[in-house]
Amino acid sequence: MKIKYFIALMLAGAVFLNAPSYAAELTAQTTQAAPLRIAIVNFKTCVEKSKAGMKEQASFEAMKKQFEVILLDKEKALSEVASKFNDIDYLDSLSPEAEADLKRQYRTLNQEFTQQQNQFYQTLSQTNVAVIQKLTEAVSKAATDIAKKEKYDLILSEESAFFYSDKIDISLKIVALMDEAFEKEETKSQAPAPAPASAPAPASASAPARS
Repeated sequence: MKIKYFIALMLAGAVFLNAPSYAAELTAQTTQAAPLRIAIVNFKTCVEKSKAGMKEQASFEAMKKQFEVILLDKEKALSEVASKFNDIDYLDSLSPEAEADLKRQYRTLNQEFTQQQNQFYQTLSQTNVAVIQKLTEAVSKAATDIAKKEKYDLILSEESAFFYSDKIDISLKIVALMDEAFEKEETKSQAPAPAPASAPAPASASAPARS
C-alpha cells in the first residue's frame, strides 16, 4: 500500500515539475507567432489627392457644368414663353391661331426641357458609377501591390472599420502608387505614334544594251 502511494506521489510530482516547462514552451510558441499586419485605406482620400482622382473629378465637373448651361438656356426660353401667358394685354392682342401656336410652343419647350433634364441626370449617374469603378480598381491594385511588397496580411477600407489608429492608415502610400501608375499611362498616351514604314522604292529598269 505504501509503495502504491509513493508511486502516486512520484507521478504527481513529475507532472507538477513538468508544468512550468510546458507553460514556458506554450508561451514561446505563442510569442514566436508573428502578429497580423493590418492596414486601412481611406477611399475618399485616395480619390481627392491622387492625380487620377483629381482628373476624373475635373472631367465630371466640366460635364456637369456643360449640362447645366444647356438646361439654363432651355429653362430661360421656357420662362419667357410662360410669362406671356401672364400678360393679359398680350394675350388679348393674339388671334386664336397665334394663341394656339404659343401654347404649342410652350408644350414643346417644356417637353424638351424635361427630356434633356432626365437624359443629363442619367448620363451623370452612369458616368459617376464608371468613375467610381475605375478608381476602385486603381486603389485595389495599389493596395495589392503594397500588401505583397510590405507583407500585409489584411488591408481594409476605412468604411468597413468602426475604429482604427492613424498609424495603420496607408492611404498616402496608395496615392503615391496611383500617381506613379497614372504618370506612366499619361506618358504612354502622349508618346508619338511610330511613323509608318516607307514602301521600298521601285527598282529602276536597266537600259537595253546597244548592239
